[in-house]
Amino acid sequence: MTHSRKAPDVQSVTTAPESRTEDQARRLKHYLVTMGIRTACFVLLVVIDEWYRWIFAAGAVFLPFFAVVAANAVKPRVQGRVRPVPPAVDETRRITRGPEDSPEDSAADR
Repeated sequence: MTHSRKAPDVQSVTTAPESRTEDQARRLKHYLVTMGIRTACFVLLVVIDEWYRWIFAAGAVFLPFFAVVAANAVKPRVQGRVRPVPPAVDETRRITRGPEDSPEDSAADR
């Protein structure tokens, strides 16, 4: 017996968006790394007395701006990536009572 039913529409796990806590953790980690680099730039600015000292000065001044902007940049929720999955229809046969098995005709009533 062959069935020519269409396969159900299954939601793919790979299309699910990143959870909010994972997104916040990723942004916090990026912020802390950037501010760590900024701290290193500040220390190197004080310690080094060469021409490239100004590169460290630029890093110490501008990295906080980029770190804050990147930390506040939330990924937009993409419309249409997550589809609702309707519940599957149970196509098994149900056992129905016949007229002789009706509750009104029980043995106690006879």
